[in-house]
Amino acid sequence: MTEIEVTLPTTMPLRKFAKIAFGVSENTAYSRQEDIPTMRLGNLLLVAPRVALAKMAGGDAEVLQLMTRDFAVRLKQFDEPSVEGAR
Repeated sequence: MTEIEVTLPTTMPLRKFAKIAFGVSENTAYSRQEDIPTMRLGNLLLVAPRVALAKMAGGDAEVLQLMTRDFAVRLKQFDEPSVEGAR
């Protein structure tokens, strides 16, 4: 199987990461922030997606690769405007 390059942002807001990775609301994301590696920039909590996904994969390289691809697909869907919303 050939390698597929996956591009993820270096950092992203915690609320966006949690919505994509777990499908949870902003309030749930902030209440569970101790489970997700974050960094603070002023009032903004940022997540490095590759670091967070690596932690979630628990050191399993194959699981990390699958999670990263899945997250990249979800991120792309999240960032694209929906066809219904464009009407």
